[in-house]
Amino acid sequence: MTSEEKPQEQVKNTYTYEDAMSVVDDIFQLSKEKKYHPGAFIHGLVFALEATQQTYQIPPKQIAEVKRSARKYLQELEKVVKQDKNTPSD
Repeated sequence: MTSEEKPQEQVKNTYTYEDAMSVVDDIFQLSKEKKYHPGAFIHGLVFALEATQQTYQIPPKQIAEVKRSARKYLQELEKVVKQDKNTPSD
């Protein structure tokens, strides 16, 4: 069997929270540069999410899981920040 005849290996489509947070940084930087109205910015994000979900046919349950995971991540991050603020520095 030649290399052309071998089935191609499926590429894993994985990413990290760091990858996602990099996208968040880019989005917020764009928002600052363009000086979007906060309401229009949120509305645009919702439209982008819906369009992406439809384009890539992402199941609603998967979107819900990502949102729950993000909410939990941000809550944990907030706890860490509060603990750091309450910890006396040397």
